Amino acid sequence: MPSTPPPLPARRLCLLGGESAGKTTLAQALAQQLQTVWVAEYGRERWLEIGGTFSIEELLQVGVEQVAREDAALPQARGWLVCDTSPLTTLVYSLLDHGQAPPALQALARRPYDLILLCAPDFGFVQDGARRDDGFRNQQHALTVQLLQDFDLPHVLVQGTLAQRLAQVLPLLGVDAAAGADAL
Repeated sequence: MPSTPPPLPARRLCLLGGESAGKTTLAQALAQQLQTVWVAEYGRERWLEIGGTFSIEELLQVGVEQVAREDAALPQARGWLVCDTSPLTTLVYSLLDHGQAPPALQALARRPYDLILLCAPDFGFVQDGARRDDGFRNQQHALTVQLLQDFDLPHVLVQGTLAQRLAQVLPLLGVDAAAGADAL
């Protein structure tokens, strides 16, 4: 009796962008559409725990923990693992808040993903009590674009409403965009 080959390992999809750019909403919707798991942004969780600006050392630990959570979730993923952020976002905070970053965080920020989505800051800023402001969001976006280019990390810019973003992304993942948008 022939044995069934083991399933292929999941591919990693990463969402980047500034605060209130729709990353979490899109990550959750993509995970639902793909019937897979997603990894939340650890930095936000930690920020809410401590309620203040991270030191450079804390930012490095945020990046390390984000990667550890991605690695731990990968075996549970079906086809794709949806990552709500990456250490590149943590590097952006380090550079904007402190003007520098440790070499270890810079190395983590170059972590490759199978697909990187950059969420445009193209809708109204939503303040949830943990975010700064629209000006900071725009600084984050610009620095993220610069770092993606500097690190030669290919990415896809997604724009518009959630439905429009899903219509842009689902075909890239081999999913019928019309069927995916109808399910929302």
